[in-house]
Amino acid sequence: MDSSQSEPALGSTQWHGEMRSHVKDRMGGLIKGEPSWESKIQVQKEKKMQAMKILEKEQRESIKASVEKGLRKQQMYSPLQALRQAPHLSVAEKQAMKLEERKRDMAEKEGAFAEWRSEVLEKQRTREPLFKVDDVTAAKAALEEAAKKRRYELEAEEKKRWEHLEECAVRGCHKRESLYDLHNSIPFEERLAAACKKKTEEMQEMEKEQKERIRNAVASGHKKSQTESPWVEALRLAKPDNSERQKTILDEKNKQMSVTMRTYFKERDAMHERQRTREPLFSNADVSNAAQQLVEKAKKMKGELRTEQEKQMAHIDQLKNKSLERPMLMEKYWR
Repeated sequence: MDSSQSEPALGSTQWHGEMRSHVKDRMGGLIKGEPSWESKIQVQKEKKMQAMKILEKEQRESIKASVEKGLRKQQMYSPLQALRQAPHLSVAEKQAMKLEERKRDMAEKEGAFAEWRSEVLEKQRTREPLFKVDDVTAAKAALEEAAKKRRYELEAEEKKRWEHLEECAVRGCHKRESLYDLHNSIPFEERLAAACKKKTEEMQEMEKEQKERIRNAVASGHKKSQTESPWVEALRLAKPDNSERQKTILDEKNKQMSVTMRTYFKERDAMHERQRTREPLFSNADVSNAAQQLVEKAKKMKGELRTEQEKQMAHIDQLKNKSLERPMLMEKYWR
């Protein structure tokens, strides 16, 4: 037989077995005299109803006590209690009492207004003016002085500007003349070599100062260790000699100082090597291109100046010819 057909049959057999055992257990319980499911439900329902009735009774009593407490507090702390305890007055008596209260209020307000009005009038009568005559005169004089000072400043500024314009004109003329001397300037390589030489001399001078400072510090440390060391007193009191230990400490310090100096010289040599092998800020091609551009610009400026000079000379010749062609003043009298 195929396994796919045998599996449902096996499942149905298992379910039938479970159902049979369940029915057998229930029937066994009924035969033994146990109460049924409906009787158990009924018993639990009655118990729950009794508990709910007791809870409802307690809640009703709590609500009733709260209502009575609220009524008592309302009668004791109500704002209408004073009205209830007050004597009963007629409408005319109430109106008369209101009228008296309003009269007293009006009298107090009139008194306060009269006092305030008198204070205001007194302040207006005795107040100082906002601007005194002396203050106004001083302000006018200050304004005139400021205007005069500002006028002098503007005149001085105008004079400076005219001087600056004249200086710019003169500087422009000198600049035109200096464009012809560009080929006499110092080359970039020479300026770079001079700067490197100057920097090397400064570094050598700094190295010399640092060596002198290190030598002085070492000598000062030796001297201080000999004078301020805690072993000086021990030596003075003829205690055991610690020269070997001091020698060991001195050797360690010398070793440390030598390591520091080697590190310093190594870093210095590395810095010098970087300076020697660094790439220039401007390559020869860039410098040659810039020089070529400056030469071309100078040639162009020279041509423009020559053209402008020729135009000015032509204009001057034209003016001379016009002045010669114009008749003199005495010629009309001669004619």
